[in-house]
Amino acid sequence: MKRISTMIISMALSVAVAFSWVSTVAASEISMPALSVKSGATVEVPIKIDQADNLAGVKLVLKYNPDILTFKRAVRSEQAASLMHIVNDKKPGILILVMAGATGINGVDFSIMSLFFETKKDLKTNHVAEINITECQLMSDTLKKLDCSLKVHPLTVVPEGPK
Repeated sequence: MKRISTMIISMALSVAVAFSWVSTVAASEISMPALSVKSGATVEVPIKIDQADNLAGVKLVLKYNPDILTFKRAVRSEQAASLMHIVNDKKPGILILVMAGATGINGVDFSIMSLFFETKKDLKTNHVAEINITECQLMSDTLKKLDCSLKVHPLTVVPEGPK
């Protein structure tokens, strides 16, 4: 009887470890690093992904303060070159980024796209310009939804300083 309970506990632990490993591998993290830039300068904000497994679709909705930042352009990374992309920037303060491809991409900790913003000129004090991801959808090349977490850090705009 003791041997059967030991086997059951052992099997239960094996199954638990297997499922926790699978969920860790399947989860992706979208992140943007903390950055600091001078007032009036253009800043490149990379959008990174960690743990991409057959990633074939991305939809991100981002919100930012249009009084401090002006969106200029988006550039797809080399690692995401097989994905087509479109950026809807028609409403100042809101970006909708969509990427899609027939086959998925794989990788760990790489940039999928860089966003370029011009910062407001002549700021006299530091301003924190948050760029928030309000919606995130990821899809595999087999059309399965991929879990995703977010880690977004603020952008600090500092005064230009004396000329």
